[in-house]
Amino acid sequence: MGKVGRRVAAGVAVGVLVGVLGGCASDGSEAAKGAAGSASSGSSSAPSASAAGNVSAAAAAAAPAPGAVTPSAGGTGAPVPPPAGAGAGTPGADSEAVLLDDKVVLQVLPDVKAMAGWEEEKRRVDTADHATTCTAKAPCTGKPLSGSVRFSSGDLVTRFMVDTLPTRDAAKDRLKETCASYGSGPFKTVGVAVLGSESQAFQGQLAGSEGVGIVLRSGTVVASVTTEGGPVDVAATRRFAAMLVKRIEQAQAGRTPDAGLGPI
Repeated sequence: MGKVGRRVAAGVAVGVLVGVLGGCASDGSEAAKGAAGSASSGSSSAPSASAAGNVSAAAAAAAPAPGAVTPSAGGTGAPVPPPAGAGAGTPGADSEAVLLDDKVVLQVLPDVKAMAGWEEEKRRVDTADHATTCTAKAPCTGKPLSGSVRFSSGDLVTRFMVDTLPTRDAAKDRLKETCASYGSGPFKTVGVAVLGSESQAFQGQLAGSEGVGIVLRSGTVVASVTTEGGPVDVAATRRFAAMLVKRIEQAQAGRTPDAGLGPI
């Protein structure tokens, strides 16, 4: 697939995720089901040899922990287990700090330094309703925000999305509804060690090809990481998500986010 084709496919997939996350914020389960149901659209892609090596090598960096949620039959609309949290691993700090500044959200999203060897294709921060795109001339502060960035390596695509909420309770509700959205679509749950305060991993069609999505909450922030376009690699996706959690926690502690993938 050429670069233009890959961007079109990735654009379709990110639209699916925005629909899932946005639907959760509005009208509960019915909106969530409609958002997740659109996940079957898009086009497929295949990995290049070098990009596939990058993701496959990451598999050794993270393995499912004992007691993690086991895969379900998937795609059947069956109830999805609640996000893994206490008792399913070692959850991180459940910070009450809020990240309602677009400049901070931009810093939380990984950059080319953190994603060494990957090409950044698109980065943006909007208000939570996606009505306004935040810019240097029109900054957004004091309100819930939604940020995203997309990276590619050959035909592989990795996306990071961050939604900042005003309270932990609001973030907990958003995560539960997001997980329910995945559960009502063509996805199956996948067992991985817990990330952040609580998390859940899913596998299914993202842009016409099989991919992995990890949805998590870290305090007042709900985030997701997806990979598609190559061999399904849950461990590599978890490694990307673990980096994002570290960057969120750094921002919540008042530090400049700088966590990267680190050595494999």
